Amino acid sequence: MNYHLWLLFGWLVFETVWDLRSHNVPVWFSLVMLIPGIVLLAIASPFVVILAAVSLLSTEISRRYWLVGMAGMYISLLAIPIIDISCLPLALGWAVLMALWLANVIGGADALAGMSLLLFFPSWTMLACIGLGILAWFGLLLILHFGRSAGLRLWAVATTGASGTRVAGVGAYALAALVYAVFSFWHIG
Repeated sequence: MNYHLWLLFGWLVFETVWDLRSHNVPVWFSLVMLIPGIVLLAIASPFVVILAAVSLLSTEISRRYWLVGMAGMYISLLAIPIIDISCLPLALGWAVLMALWLANVIGGADALAGMSLLLFFPSWTMLACIGLGILAWFGLLLILHFGRSAGLRLWAVATTGASGTRVAGVGAYALAALVYAVFSFWHIG
């Protein structure tokens, strides 16, 4: 079995526990996964790494130049599949995660955790697992937090614009890694 996946899963479980307890994930937690992911991808496709790095760095441009940063990020992401079509899931997933982060649907640590998984496993399967993990984690925490009134709470948020139900979400990516591991084992075995 792929040891990268189990190391990522272990780290994401640790990060999830930290996130649930403190609701504040330090930036260096994300670097633990991003840096090895970029190094691993650099071996396969150095041009994609350059574009991914430009994209990631453009998110750190100050608020005053926010549109310039977003334009740089999306232009970089659009160029990734042109250079290496096999990285299309990486580019698409990265763009969706960044859009969710900018829309304040997910937190920054959540977006970086998803990007890290895609750096290690830039596949449609991982992208689907991330989507499934986000939905499952959100549903689980919604039910645990609101119990029987979870559906009513979700309806109120959707229809009246009530304050959201944003919760610590790094666990979604631990679930995604676990689903990906199970799928990989089942698919290979």
